[in-house]
Amino acid sequence: MEVMTAIRGRRSIRKYRPREIPTEVLEEVLEAGRLAPSAGNRQAWELIIVTDKGTLGELVPACKNQQFVGECSAFLAAVEVPGQRWSMTDLTIMMDHLTLAAHEKGLGTCWIGAFDKDAIGKLLGVPPDRSVAVCMTLGYPDEDPSPRSRKSPQELYHWERYGQRK
Repeated sequence: MEVMTAIRGRRSIRKYRPREIPTEVLEEVLEAGRLAPSAGNRQAWELIIVTDKGTLGELVPACKNQQFVGECSAFLAAVEVPGQRWSMTDLTIMMDHLTLAAHEKGLGTCWIGAFDKDAIGKLLGVPPDRSVAVCMTLGYPDEDPSPRSRKSPQELYHWERYGQRK
């Protein structure tokens, strides 16, 4: 799949089929994240991959009761490395690489913005000097959302200086 095809086709999936992701497929998706660029090649992030159904269910309350968290095949929790200035930027790039690789493999993803990082950290055994920064669900989609409207380039882009439009 071409990159722009993946970018245009990816959707946030909140309904998943009850199907395990084969290990080799999951590892290929994770490899896309591992290969993501990072500041100074520090790779200042760690990733917790949760596939246990019991733990997935326990994550639901920590994710503001979003039920699809308990129904996905895998939950990914990206952990910031302390003392690394660009960790949040780097782990976000890594997670976006995962979304595109997942889409290529027929998997759906959804970024989780509403979550209690302390509760997730405690549940997943994250050391006190680290914190969960970004979460995502992963699994086989059981829905096919339509594309959502997007702002025009003229609304988003400034050329050379703020306020200067083409």
